[in-house]
Amino acid sequence: MCYNFGMAGLSVPFPGRSVLYARYHRLPMLFLLVGPKGTGKSHVGRLLERAHGIRFFHVEPLWMQFNAACRDAGRSGSIAEGLLAVLPAVRDALAADPHVSVETTGASAEILEALLGLAGPAATFVIRVRAPLATCLERIARRDPTHQIPMEEERIREVYRLGEECAIACDVELRNEALADAEILAAVRRSPRWPLP
Repeated sequence: MCYNFGMAGLSVPFPGRSVLYARYHRLPMLFLLVGPKGTGKSHVGRLLERAHGIRFFHVEPLWMQFNAACRDAGRSGSIAEGLLAVLPAVRDALAADPHVSVETTGASAEILEALLGLAGPAATFVIRVRAPLATCLERIARRDPTHQIPMEEERIREVYRLGEECAIACDVELRNEALADAEILAAVRRSPRWPLP
């Protein structure tokens, strides 16, 4: 299996190990939710937490803290610096909980590659979440802006485009324009790699 980030010309090979390998070696399972802002990744993460006890580790507040610290220091932070601030907390979550889900837009190959490397190929379950741009914009407009990274609409559209261009092999793809919770759960459970009962 190979994860191909077309926008950066980057490919990350993933050896074809099974979820059973991860279970046998008691590796933590990382459930990676990939999709543009407004597709419903956080909703899917919280749903998996309620239904299966998969801890939803919301990374956006950590990125917001990093961005605020950079702003307060009068500078722009790089993605590499942000990863140094965010990844230790995700690693700690994986060490504390057997199953953790995190989300990313897929717009940054650097972030996606770092997240994919956290648990290893056998222990990473990728859920691609998609929705039409108009639906995403509508959902973003309804959110409390204090709980999300602020972005102008033009930037949201750019992140959407980059996220959609991200060519990543996934275990499940959700077309989440208006999926009911039962439909989301049924779709993830149908995957041959679904690791939970």
